[in-house]
Amino acid sequence: SSGINAEYGQIMIVIDKSHCKLGASGGYDLQITEEEKNECQKLSLRRNYIKNAEGMIHDFPNLTWLCLSANALDSVPMAISKLVNLRHLFISNNKIKRIENLNNCQHLETLDVRHNNLSEVSGINHLHKMLSLSLSSNKILSVSPFDFPASITFLGLYGNLISEFEDVLSIIEKMESLRKLFVGSNCFCENLPLKPTFNVKLIPKQTVNGAKRQKCNEDPIYLPEILSLLKSKCPTLKNIDNNSV
Repeated sequence: SSGINAEYGQIMIVIDKSHCKLGASGGYDLQITEEEKNECQKLSLRRNYIKNAEGMIHDFPNLTWLCLSANALDSVPMAISKLVNLRHLFISNNKIKRIENLNNCQHLETLDVRHNNLSEVSGINHLHKMLSLSLSSNKILSVSPFDFPASITFLGLYGNLISEFEDVLSIIEKMESLRKLFVGSNCFCENLPLKPTFNVKLIPKQTVNGAKRQKCNEDPIYLPEILSLLKSKCPTLKNIDNNSV
């Protein structure tokens, strides 16, 4: 379906092809006209069993918002590199192993890559307009301040395999405007002092080098000294894992 949507006081041309089983049927034709492609600013292809989106998204010169979440992608489509006006990209719940093909997306403000197979953070440090970055529920082992743009205001790293709390401190120290941070349910949380009243409920988690690990299904409650340390590293920070800083 297509239509007109008002967002931030502006009129947006929207094409919604969600839940159309495009990938399952083997057909990758969106059945829209060239004029619709040229005018479209917002495109949703969510939950379509898509394994290869190259032929679907290559000709949208004015696209600013794209959702490819809940498909079967194992990589970021190369065609995204041609979407030079893209501001918001949602590719969560796929099988993506690496962030790539965003070199020309200099206006990108939102990137959602939750629930994929990432083991590292790459391909985004040049995106200096990035505000919201969601990398939760992947398999990221470590992070470095050189991996991230300093412009981020929201960062989600919840539910990964990061082992060093110092890595988290080093990346937030670089960020000039970070306000909200989610880093719970990482390996370092097991050794981090928490409030004794914290009601720990353990549920099965991923394995690290074959060894089973548990995670907590509640947000951690940090001790005041941990919150003070975080605030000293990042004065703009207001919230970490739903703890006010």
